[in-house]
Amino acid sequence: MLTGFLIQAQQHHDREATLHILESFLPKIKASLRQVPADHRDDLKQELYVKMIEVIQTFDISELI
Repeated sequence: MLTGFLIQAQQHHDREATLHILESFLPKIKASLRQVPADHRDDLKQELYVKMIEVIQTFDISELI
C-alpha cells in the first residue's frame, strides 16, 4: 500500500501521497516524541518530517516498479 504512495510521491511529486505516507507514521512519531522533553517536541517533530520528506524523495524505487 505505501509502495504505491511512494511511487506517486516520487514520480509525480504528489503532495497527497507524501502526506499519506507521513500520516501512516504518525502513531510511531507521537510515541517517540513522548520520550522527549515537552519543550523540544515541536522542533524535533518538524525535523523528523523534513527528514522523512527527504527520504521519500530520494528512496530508490527502481526495484518497486
